[in-house]
Amino acid sequence: MLKMKKTFRYLLLLGALTGFTSCLDEVPYGTYSNETFYNTEADAESALMYAYVPINYIDYCGRFLFFLSDVPTNQYKSYGKADESPLFQWDITPTSDEAIYFFKSAYVSLARTNSVLENVSRMTSISAMARNRILGEAHFLRAFNHFMLVINYGSVPIRSKTVSTVSDSYKDFAPIEKIYGFIIGELEEAIGLLPVNKVQGRADKVAAQALLARVYLYLASSKASGAPGYDWVADADDMYALAAQYASDVLEGQTVYRLDPDLGNVYDVDHQADGVEHIFMTSMNREASGMEGTYSQLPQMFAIQTGNIVYISSSLAGGGEVMKFMNYESGFQVMRVDNEFRDTYDDADLRKQLMVTTIYNEDGSVLATYDPSNLTSSDNVKNKFFYPFCRKYTDPKSNSNRTSANLYLIRFAEVALTYAEAAGPTEEGYKWVNEVRKRAGLGALPEGLSVADFREAVIQERIKELAFEGHGIYELRRLNRADERHITNKAFKPTYAYFYPAPQREMDLNPQR
Repeated sequence: MLKMKKTFRYLLLLGALTGFTSCLDEVPYGTYSNETFYNTEADAESALMYAYVPINYIDYCGRFLFFLSDVPTNQYKSYGKADESPLFQWDITPTSDEAIYFFKSAYVSLARTNSVLENVSRMTSISAMARNRILGEAHFLRAFNHFMLVINYGSVPIRSKTVSTVSDSYKDFAPIEKIYGFIIGELEEAIGLLPVNKVQGRADKVAAQALLARVYLYLASSKASGAPGYDWVADADDMYALAAQYASDVLEGQTVYRLDPDLGNVYDVDHQADGVEHIFMTSMNREASGMEGTYSQLPQMFAIQTGNIVYISSSLAGGGEVMKFMNYESGFQVMRVDNEFRDTYDDADLRKQLMVTTIYNEDGSVLATYDPSNLTSSDNVKNKFFYPFCRKYTDPKSNSNRTSANLYLIRFAEVALTYAEAAGPTEEGYKWVNEVRKRAGLGALPEGLSVADFREAVIQERIKELAFEGHGIYELRRLNRADERHITNKAFKPTYAYFYPAPQREMDLNPQR
């Protein structure tokens, strides 16, 4: 079924890129076309920024990524409360909003990206340096979007050129093998074109290397574990070696990014632009105009609703200090952390404190303490504090519901753990997993572990380090663990355990699927 040909009706033929991808015989007054727009470097930069924008959409990485990736796992549970997403109960279908709009948003970004690639490559009024950088970022985006699609849906259309005619809007669904080949080629192209250039919300050479390492790790572990859809991978060891190679390029081949020694800095909204940990993340701002996506509401998704300003510890190390957190009067309480998942962390693990269990008044006195029994409390604050809420997305300077809390799409710590898992129990493999553990306040892994035991230990570190960051179900899928043995706190349904359904519209156009 995975290699069956299917026809894809491109979702936004007329609306995705007004002006940028049109092929108009006449250009009405005040309307851009490719001929009138791509004239200056500023035009090229604007078009590239336009291609990045969909990643921020709530229908894509801004919200639905969490629903598709983490909500179906043990990280969250409903506690008997109403759920914003049916994925709390594994009820996704081809007509579910998450399946439809995540798919759609990825292709919106791809339409815009292809416009950049086709038009900037032909520009003569731009420096070679600027052209290479812009094209390199576009190749990264084309790889990123296709990777998001393939790990969610499996077989999808490869979109490698703009839609200029009705016939262009039909595209065969490609085999998974071909999609990965395309992704790898795009990332290799990006690596060759891009410099190391850290800018929040933008990709650079290191981002491309890091994503390629993730891709190869996904292939290696999927083959090694026998995960559905990856029998075509020739050799897991070869893929592990390539994952280690590209991860090592990130860890040892540059000096801009590194593991931040202070775990708190990683999740400090004031250190997102200059933080050394973040390789690729979004760039939403509380002061931005427009709709959600220019600004973020992630803190409201995770936190409890108190009706007033509350405070939490300013340090993961404790010490009694408190910091202004934010006004939760209109908190959504959607992403409810499973208290049993929190209990899987060692008490000495600083990452456990990223799930808040105590809130304070301004004077430092305790306002409330989390307890599952708070569900039945008559206290209006306590009865909201029935789960330990995640503080990875916080903004003490929030403008009501408008925040600058961003998505951590690629972090240095992830690359360190990718290297460790791929390299196995070598000296360098131990070094990098132990660096992550050390920052979390934990001791080193025991020496002399077998390859299997070492990799399992690294996988457990990945689960704890990357929790609530959009990796959950994909980790289970690549390890062939998307099953009721590993998803135990909700009504697991195996139908779409490894690949979510394509939107119903595409199914209707492709009855053989």
